[in-house]
Amino acid sequence: MIRTCFLLLISLAGIQASWAQRPSTLDASALDFYLIQAFQARTSTERLPLNHIGVQVQESVSGYLVTAVLEGYPAHDAGINRGDIIESVDDQSYHPVYSFNEPELAAEEFGADSLEHELVVRRGQNRMVLSLLPVFENLYDSYRTATLNSIQEFSVGNKVIGYIRLWGLSRNSNDLLSLSNIIAQLDHCDGLIIDLRNSFGYLDLQHLDLVFTDRSRYFDMAGASGSLTSLASSIGSNIDDPYRKPIAVLVNADTRGGPELFAYQLNKLGRVTTLGTASAGQLGDYRMESTDSTPVLHYQPANELLIDALPFEGRGLVPDTRVEYPYQQTTRGDPQYEAAVNALMGTI
Repeated sequence: MIRTCFLLLISLAGIQASWAQRPSTLDASALDFYLIQAFQARTSTERLPLNHIGVQVQESVSGYLVTAVLEGYPAHDAGINRGDIIESVDDQSYHPVYSFNEPELAAEEFGADSLEHELVVRRGQNRMVLSLLPVFENLYDSYRTATLNSIQEFSVGNKVIGYIRLWGLSRNSNDLLSLSNIIAQLDHCDGLIIDLRNSFGYLDLQHLDLVFTDRSRYFDMAGASGSLTSLASSIGSNIDDPYRKPIAVLVNADTRGGPELFAYQLNKLGRVTTLGTASAGQLGDYRMESTDSTPVLHYQPANELLIDALPFEGRGLVPDTRVEYPYQQTTRGDPQYEAAVNALMGTI
């Protein structure tokens, strides 16, 4: 049975509060600039590499709050967790870009950093001093590698649950094939957790083909422009061997772009449940411009876009089960992940 998916209806004040955390203009001092630039680049050689430690962060009063940590990257290997605050690097205030890259250089001039750096990280009332060597890599490749590093299988009772954190969705043919192979490898699992929290990227219909048996059930789209035009029409056809077992999908306020549409469509299946908090409602495109030879990304909201005859921009997807997990929460355990496991165990 197809379940109706509800969109978040929020007040104007709520929209303003959400967008206050996501500036409509990004320059090379913002870590998000390198993420979006790398995903929008037409070729691998155009993706800008930078030295980084594999975190997403939000600026706070005493430093930068860690909102996500990429599996297998320096911060993860050093034990930095979501909810930690990075206060300083080498006795200087931490900056997510310029603590590891020369601020005097243009973004395309960054070079690999071969030195370890001393970070002061606060967790609750405790401080840690950690030595980290950044990686020099574009964030498209980092997100792809972290996705591969995230794959798990674990037993709960006599059931096996698979897990994958899709840090980014890509329309690259190699990435689509890789994801298809991953889902095939997890096909023996009794249930699957697809973690889309803090994810970004661009949806392709082939992503949905991994789970659906027929494209005729995909969402209707009107008013599409830019990167969304390739999704505006879908041809109904049978799909070979999709994943047919229960799925729990995790989303949060930093689930942006293609991953939001992925979760929205999955939520139409009766064997899929979504958990977490409402997604960003950010389906527009970023346009690259240069101001005084400085590259800047400007966000173009998809205000005219309708998904199944309803607006999505600035509203996002409301999950079936709301589970709060504030970034400031430093207690052990992940209540959203635990809720996903419990939801699957109730159905498999």
